[in-house]
Amino acid sequence: MQRILIVTDNPKATVPLQHELIRAGYPVGTSGAEHPALLEALNPRPAQILILDGTSVRLSPKELRDLLNREFPGQEARMIWLATQEQVARLDPASGLDDFLILPSSADELLARIRLLLWKTHRVDGADLIVAGDLVIDQANYSVQVSNQPLELTYKEYELLRFLATHRGRVFTREALLNQVWGYDYYGGTRTVDVHIRRIRAKLGPEYEDLVETVRNVGYRFNDAV
Repeated sequence: MQRILIVTDNPKATVPLQHELIRAGYPVGTSGAEHPALLEALNPRPAQILILDGTSVRLSPKELRDLLNREFPGQEARMIWLATQEQVARLDPASGLDDFLILPSSADELLARIRLLLWKTHRVDGADLIVAGDLVIDQANYSVQVSNQPLELTYKEYELLRFLATHRGRVFTREALLNQVWGYDYYGGTRTVDVHIRRIRAKLGPEYEDLVETVRNVGYRFNDAV
């Protein structure tokens, strides 16, 4: 899952930026720069992209990189520093920084730099993500998260959820889902679909189970308006 964490002590100021990144298909979280809060946000593994808000935190890029190397050895994370012209002029070449953006700047420029970093390291960008509210399906890595928590799905459960989510709002009969997900040569009955839908809903939990909606006497559809 290609996640982004914004490290800032002024989260209100980064809300517009968060909205733009989410609209582009990236799961985004925020954290303060204080050690306990930052460690909690980084666990169990750091986000792939860390955006350090140099205008609101005293934490330097080198200090953040040292923390990552110490607490999460071997874990890959790319860092972008949002900074003023004066801060960049004092930048430590050994900071471990991957990129920086001089403020003021646009969300579009930041998004372009994020996509470039992800492409260089993972060959993945927002086009590989299906986002519906708190649900994020990463098609490149065959993984699903809901409310920032990983969802353990079997391959067929994943394929069924992914298919419905990519055709959100459209109703599919059980026969159509069998053909699309299991293939035309599958000889099992339509009850297979019902069983997999029940399992998906159970794993989504009570708060999100209605994302997969039953259309009486017809079949199922993905409803992200719940």
